[in-house]
Amino acid sequence: MPPWGRVSETKGQRMTGGSESCASVLNDRARYPRWTEEMVAALPRYRAEGRKWFQMYDKIADERTLRLAWERINARTTGEARLRGAGLDGMNMEAFAVLADSRLPAMAGELKARTWKPTPVKRHWIPKPGSNKKRPLGLPTIADKVVQEAVRGVIEPIWEEQFLDGSHGFRPGRSTDSACRMMEMHLEQGRVWVVDADISGCFDNISHKAIAKLLERRLADGRVVWVIEAMLKAGVMEGWSLNRTSAGTPQGGVISPLLCNIVLHELDTRLEAEGIAWVRYADDFVLLCETREQAERAHDIAAQALAPLGLRLNGEKTRIVHLDEGFDFLGWRYKGRQRWPRDKSVKAFRQKAKLKTLRNRPGSIEAVCAELEPLLRGFFNYFRNGNSARTFSHVTGWLRRRLRGMLRKRQYGKSGISTRMEHFVWPNAYFAAKGLFDLQSHLVVFRMKHFHSPIRG
Repeated sequence: MPPWGRVSETKGQRMTGGSESCASVLNDRARYPRWTEEMVAALPRYRAEGRKWFQMYDKIADERTLRLAWERINARTTGEARLRGAGLDGMNMEAFAVLADSRLPAMAGELKARTWKPTPVKRHWIPKPGSNKKRPLGLPTIADKVVQEAVRGVIEPIWEEQFLDGSHGFRPGRSTDSACRMMEMHLEQGRVWVVDADISGCFDNISHKAIAKLLERRLADGRVVWVIEAMLKAGVMEGWSLNRTSAGTPQGGVISPLLCNIVLHELDTRLEAEGIAWVRYADDFVLLCETREQAERAHDIAAQALAPLGLRLNGEKTRIVHLDEGFDFLGWRYKGRQRWPRDKSVKAFRQKAKLKTLRNRPGSIEAVCAELEPLLRGFFNYFRNGNSARTFSHVTGWLRRRLRGMLRKRQYGKSGISTRMEHFVWPNAYFAAKGLFDLQSHLVVFRMKHFHSPIRG
């Protein structure tokens, strides 16, 4: 069996490094429409000479930039999401689309006059995957999202060019899989002692002063720092209570992932300078060492690097473990030479699937299966390239039992878990005919396409 159940080439494997690939990413006109080839070519020279970038705010406040930012947000928000996610002004994507032609010029005028003021973000609580707890999500207004997207599209290349290879979160051309693949490379090289790190409330506690200081290192245009600080200090509205924020960047903001990467780049450079192997995806990172003593030292260095940023390691969740003990990373459970969906990932999936398979819900079985398909397909696509066969079997069997419970309730008026007899009344083939996405059969097909891998794992 290939290590960690990998059977195919992936986006992370195809990703190439070096200045050429970085230039090709930064020359992406769709992502960075205001950046020319000459500006991209100047990035490494400016960094080497310690030069700063001027007049970037003029590009942000330009109506064309705002319109392109709106088009990007509008294009990537589809389906039911267009009717959700309204900020304090109550305006969702569909509503803003109607008014965009008049709102965008007005927003550009406010930015140029520096009279623009962001609206406080709306606090929304969402279930935490694999837990009964909830985590806070900040919902900016669509207009503020457009401004954030405009800022991101203008300033991101300045930092994207200097980010290190171990950083994978929310970066073009990188993914959770590229992060996992890099980590596996370190494990293969004998770095089997792992600091499984957890930052306490990273997005909620990042120092605003640290953000401003790091922005000013590369930007000579104080107006850009002003507009970002205005976003950070806009406050959070929860119910009828407005809470002003002195630290943190709200999860849900378009600009938040970039600011997180800019701040944690300080951690990355410290680890790199100390010769510590690391892989980071946003605020989720691991340190990889050859001995426990090295891992303990790496832990202490990471803690020291985080302190000036207003951050600290969570003492209860941060662990030093050997690969043979196992650890979790980006939804996977790693142990020895295998990896499979971690328990929290499966629990989070089941919670979502339960809501679509309530026994008293209306709709035909075909309709239920159609609703389940995007959820199942997403789960399959993420976890198919690992030792997931057993998990897929359990999940598929559990879902069929849920569906039999629905049929039992409808036909006999009885609640409870389906019996063995009902397995014969509604066999697996029945649900296949109704369109249920079968994780197991799709896994077999996926692995058969890669003949060098066994089907079972």
